[in-house]
Amino acid sequence: MFGFDGSIKAIVHFLEQIKDNKEGEKLTHREVRAYGRLMLALVPDLSVDRPEEIKLLLAAMSTSGLPHYDRSFAAGQILKLLEKQEERRGNSSDADYF
Repeated sequence: MFGFDGSIKAIVHFLEQIKDNKEGEKLTHREVRAYGRLMLALVPDLSVDRPEEIKLLLAAMSTSGLPHYDRSFAAGQILKLLEKQEERRGNSSDADYF
């Protein structure tokens, strides 16, 4: 897709911003929901081991009515899944973003 190589590096930055947005001081609900929807659309093209779990968390993050803390929690859980994935893959030279 448009030269996208499936690297998860691109979304880690956004997930970290959302994770650190527990009180909504930096990102609004609308912005977090938009990021979630955008990342959700990319999951099929990402090189991830557990895409269904990540899709569920991104879909939840994208729904209306959740407080910032819950969206932050979902982002943190996705980051944990991605970090565990990189540990399993042996921390190759591609995994310098954590």
